[in-house]
Amino acid sequence: MSAGDEVAARWRRDPEEAAALVRELVAGGELAADEVLDEAVDSAVLTGLLVLQEARATSDPGTAAELCLSAIPTSCPRSG
Repeated sequence: MSAGDEVAARWRRDPEEAAALVRELVAGGELAADEVLDEAVDSAVLTGLLVLQEARATSDPGTAAELCLSAIPTSCPRSG
């Protein structure tokens, strides 16, 4: 798992924890913040595309909605 993958995975659980990880990763000077964040965005986009592909393949709208909601970080406010 790359640093970006780890940041993206943590972002889904706790954005503050993900930000702390980015600061930790760049503090050593081996990685640049933009490099880590670019990898994290790539990972998040890929995850989202895979979820959308799976949702598109299901015939049940409720299941499709649940799949899409599962791609949203738990800390994001949801209406309803």
